[in-house]
Amino acid sequence: MRRTSRVALFDLDDTLTDHATAFASWAREFSRSEGIPLSMLMRAESLHAGARHSFFADLKDAFKLRRSIASLHADYRLRSAELVPYRPEVCAALQQLADDGWALGVVTNGSPDAQRLKLEVARLTPYFGSVVISGEYGVRKPDPSLFHVALDELQAQDTVASFMVGDSLTADVAGGQLAGLQTVWISHGRTRRLKGPVPTRTAHEVVSAATALRTLVSPLGAGALPQPVVTP
Repeated sequence: MRRTSRVALFDLDDTLTDHATAFASWAREFSRSEGIPLSMLMRAESLHAGARHSFFADLKDAFKLRRSIASLHADYRLRSAELVPYRPEVCAALQQLADDGWALGVVTNGSPDAQRLKLEVARLTPYFGSVVISGEYGVRKPDPSLFHVALDELQAQDTVASFMVGDSLTADVAGGQLAGLQTVWISHGRTRRLKGPVPTRTAHEVVSAATALRTLVSPLGAGALPQPVVTP
């Protein structure tokens, strides 16, 4: 792999992929198979904020499910990955970055089997020269070592620009900053808390984030990176 002057690392869930749509599709299937009202599943998802152990523990207790929490979680992990939608606009945005000479990587928390399946189902795998998944390394974002693994694999020494793009201020923005990266926060319309980490840029979703990267850094790669525009 040749050395690159521009690197962008991306979070996976709720950044590159549409978790909400995948969860809603899984919930409809699970509601029909288990006889649990769909509204209860959606309410539990909001209550537990992705904490799957407590999510399935509460469902098992409330609806007297026979299967183990571990079994329910394992099936959910793979089935929800299979239901991740393909979004051609995301692929097109990544292709534009690649055409401009950006080296692209993924840094994500989660289990390797599910996270790699999501990349395949969403047709994202070909765009990334590095995929770093916490379950393969025994640490989770915001630990900066995960970002360093990706940068090393992409041979990102002496880059003009290195960014982390993600929807979590704690895992992605703070973690990226600990690794010495500039950051783009995917806000999904949320407002940043004043005491939280401050991203270099804020974008509503990943396609506009990719556009922001291309605006910040010339595709010619000849000049220095412009001064970062820090957005509140």
